[in-house]
Amino acid sequence: MATDFGRDISCSASLRTGSYASGVQLVAENAYHRLTTPRGMLQGGDGESSYGTDLSALVGAHGTTGLAVRLPGIIDLELTKDGRITATSTTVVVLSEGPTTRFLLTVVAQTDDGPFALKLAVSEVTTELLGILTPET
Repeated sequence: MATDFGRDISCSASLRTGSYASGVQLVAENAYHRLTTPRGMLQGGDGESSYGTDLSALVGAHGTTGLAVRLPGIIDLELTKDGRITATSTTVVVLSEGPTTRFLLTVVAQTDDGPFALKLAVSEVTTELLGILTPET
């Protein structure tokens, strides 16, 4: 039996009026937003004040080697705050091009309705969504 994760306007990389997300896709889109929202940016109660980890800000503030090792744990802690996500696994590839460093991340997360994967490119300037893979896609 499928879990009802609700339904909302689809908003992965940009708002798509008239397009809705539900099920695992909705959880995946929310996971992406958790990884691009600076902590404390949402107003509300305790849940909102602890929502978010801006990956781009981390890349700009920390050394490459240490961050590559810590990123999977940071991502797991953030995403499992969402009770719909039961486990995560993150693969990190570091790309250095001169003075610029980018991290290619593949985040696989498990929900009660199955897994999803986020593919992200993270630099100190932006976190780019390269793709969301869900059972529905």
